[in-house]
Amino acid sequence: MNKNKVSYNFGAKGWGVICYEVVLLFFMTGLTVDGLNIIVPQMAAFHGWNADTVLSISTPAGIIALFLVLFWGKFIKSWGLKKVTVITMFLAAISLILYGHSVNIAMYAVMLVLVVTFINAFATTCGFAICANWFPTKKGIVMGFVTIGMNLASALISLILNALSQKFDITMALTIMGIVIAIVAVLIILFVKATPEEAGCLPDNDPAVAEIIRREEEQAIKDNIQEISYKEALTNAKVWIFGIGYGCFGLATVGIMSQLVSYFMDVRAYSQQTAILTVTVAAVIGMIGSVLWGVVDQKIGTKWASVAFGVWYFVGILFLLMPNSACMYIGIFMLGFAIGGNGNFAPSMASYAFGRKDFAVSYSCINMIVGIVRSMSFVLLALLRSAFNGYTVPYVVFAIISLAGGIMIAFVKVQMKVGSSQKQAE
Repeated sequence: MNKNKVSYNFGAKGWGVICYEVVLLFFMTGLTVDGLNIIVPQMAAFHGWNADTVLSISTPAGIIALFLVLFWGKFIKSWGLKKVTVITMFLAAISLILYGHSVNIAMYAVMLVLVVTFINAFATTCGFAICANWFPTKKGIVMGFVTIGMNLASALISLILNALSQKFDITMALTIMGIVIAIVAVLIILFVKATPEEAGCLPDNDPAVAEIIRREEEQAIKDNIQEISYKEALTNAKVWIFGIGYGCFGLATVGIMSQLVSYFMDVRAYSQQTAILTVTVAAVIGMIGSVLWGVVDQKIGTKWASVAFGVWYFVGILFLLMPNSACMYIGIFMLGFAIGGNGNFAPSMASYAFGRKDFAVSYSCINMIVGIVRSMSFVLLALLRSAFNGYTVPYVVFAIISLAGGIMIAFVKVQMKVGSSQKQAE
């Protein structure tokens, strides 16, 4: 077995798992991030609420949801991965419908917390855990494929929600999206298994990988090694370094992308339409970047692919800021390419370093730390823009932060775990 070989031989059922996770990540990014561009102003207008007040709820709701999502790994261990996936999908569907039917700001805030919690639970904690089970050594290229769902959401969700709300209203638009999530949950009940063994398949569609997992699990039983606990994960230095390092990538991405349209309008004197088109082109480039960063991950390993990503992001931001138009276009391409890879590395590294048995708990802890660091982007952006009156200093700071994230990860010693507990390697 060559773990660095790029192979697309996932098998028909393996490709089915990949397609389902693309859809789940589409819901996650579309309804909890990009879709807010449509949901917030239309909900405010529909109810006569203050749009700034509605928007301000998103940040604390997201942070609260991060802590709630953390504990779904425990439910997975108790109830089973597929059952938790389906339960959280139905809960997300109900919450989204109630979110659309919020009658006051308080109900809106509570429902938003639940929507973000349940969607992140099924799309990331559960969805990535299923991928880790099915593709323990091909996780790099698989993450490259499944995170296309995030980029598709960035490109399409605003168009979908806008079309539905014009045909009906925003309440009905969210109700329809909730019903779609419930339908996908039913399809998962019927057609998706949490592990390849349950589907009569092999991990990575490779008998050599299946044999390695069998030996590791037999050794774990012999040595009486238990799966990792939350306490052990949260006191593991690697979990914190990965969380902070990949959080730096997320912080830079949110900080750059959230103001990129304004940057092109204010600094480059683009019209709003041209600025939006430019950002859309960057998102489309991101779909290609998602797959290619997955190839890089598979070829050179997640650790060094992460380091390369941090350097790439750093250089891309600097090119974007250069006054020369040719350099700026290079920067747009590099940023778009990087957007596609931003979501790949944290789940890929968790799968690599902790193995599929300990993935759910370790990744839920890493993801919480990533989210907390990422959420600092808005505060940092506001402070830097206020202090330096422009985009140059904030964007340079974000470039340095992305580089720092890569450097942090470069110094971590990691050994690939396929099926066994991480505690064997400590």
